[in-house]
Amino acid sequence: LTQLYGEDSEIRESRKMLMLRAVDTFVRTYGPDRSIIVSRAPGRINLLGNHVDHRGGYVNYVGISRDTILVASSNDDDTVRITNAHAERFHPAEFSVSALLPVDERGNWHEYIEHADVTAGHWENFIRAPLLYLQDQFPDRLIVGMDIAVAGDVPIAAGLSSSSTLVVSAFNAAVRFNDIGIPRQEQAEFCGAAEWYVGTRGGSGDHAAMLYAKRQALLHLRFFPLTTEEVPFPSGYRVVACNSCVEHAPPGIFNERIATYEIGLMMIKQAHPDIADRLGHLRDLNSDSTGKSVSEIYDMLKGLPIRASRQDIRDILPDYADRLDVLFSPHAEPEEGYRIRQVVLFGIAECARSEQGGELLKNGDLEGFGKLKNLSHDGDRQFRTVGESAGPVDNRVTDEDLESLIKSGDPLSLQPGGYDCSCEELDSLTDIANSVEGCVGAGLTGGGLGGCVLAIVRDNAVDSLVKAVNEKYYAPRGLPDSTLVCSSAEGACIV
Repeated sequence: LTQLYGEDSEIRESRKMLMLRAVDTFVRTYGPDRSIIVSRAPGRINLLGNHVDHRGGYVNYVGISRDTILVASSNDDDTVRITNAHAERFHPAEFSVSALLPVDERGNWHEYIEHADVTAGHWENFIRAPLLYLQDQFPDRLIVGMDIAVAGDVPIAAGLSSSSTLVVSAFNAAVRFNDIGIPRQEQAEFCGAAEWYVGTRGGSGDHAAMLYAKRQALLHLRFFPLTTEEVPFPSGYRVVACNSCVEHAPPGIFNERIATYEIGLMMIKQAHPDIADRLGHLRDLNSDSTGKSVSEIYDMLKGLPIRASRQDIRDILPDYADRLDVLFSPHAEPEEGYRIRQVVLFGIAECARSEQGGELLKNGDLEGFGKLKNLSHDGDRQFRTVGESAGPVDNRVTDEDLESLIKSGDPLSLQPGGYDCSCEELDSLTDIANSVEGCVGAGLTGGGLGGCVLAIVRDNAVDSLVKAVNEKYYAPRGLPDSTLVCSSAEGACIV
């Protein structure tokens, strides 16, 4: 436990008690005469690089000392039985791997998950996902089942990725029991592809953070290909997670934004065939990859619609009908149309911010890092909660906005864009945190639309920040103190 969590005796004791609770739940459910393993996966915080891991952008993760603990024993067949220490919220479940994924449906994962009968919101889906994907990838083997008991204390629907901790902990248990070797550098993308089963269409950044995290270090990573770098977190600062106590929206809106990214990139490649082969991912829409100036990139964005309906998009991209069908399928059409221009600007700006953020951390510049964190949140912001401009925010990027940027040539990293996945509660928490002397930056983490705000704060200001958040956010809403002063932890493992 010291190797996993450090010298803090209170943290070690809390981790021990959580593991014992999971073991006790297993014994009470399945009996004591079993050989078990204990698989753990930590929650994670992403300090900078929101919504871009699946676009090839850098993310800046820290594993934290809140975990999902999965205690498991193998079965003689492919039956999986699961129970949870929090039985009042997470009801027991049972399934057969081969019944859910028959032999004749294996080997084409994306087609299978498009038609799979998945009941949204059921916690067992996150355990089904890695086992079914293992069976899909190894179609000629019988993936053995497990009896599983789970206990966890990663805040739920708080943007700390509690759901993905289930995927990762179940994945590690399954590969152990089935004696399957997945190369370490492929494990995160494996878990990310598996989680598509539950209906999301995100990337593998959360899984990478859990698998590769190092205690007392920030993990600066990106995909395509996977590269990871451990950056010491500068001393003298802490990260405080402030839970809004607002749960995430359904995954449809996240899938919509991801589709918007792809649609925007397709439009730019179609309009600029001279650089199309250099744009493998949205992150590549920058001066280094394209050879274009920043002003020329802003000019390209003028060719994107501010809003577009599905029919508008089909008319603009007639050669992409099949791909558009796939992109549109996991979400409903947005009433006001797809926010193409502002989402693309957010994406390429966030890629620039998250790459620059890694260099700032290496140089110990938390003040500069915090400014980028604030800009990132502004790209998600829905409300201004202080000052004369308080009220709803419209993040549309007009022709006039782009004309001004074309003339100025201001860096991409300074442009918020408009991903629009905050909410009034997250915006309020961010503004409260930033009002505290000693807070260098704050903003949402995870998918948004609820969950947590991360505040980067000097050591001597932690108490002041917690006090301000309680007085100005939790108390007026009748909520308990839901702040978490984060401590780092090692990545997922079999204990």
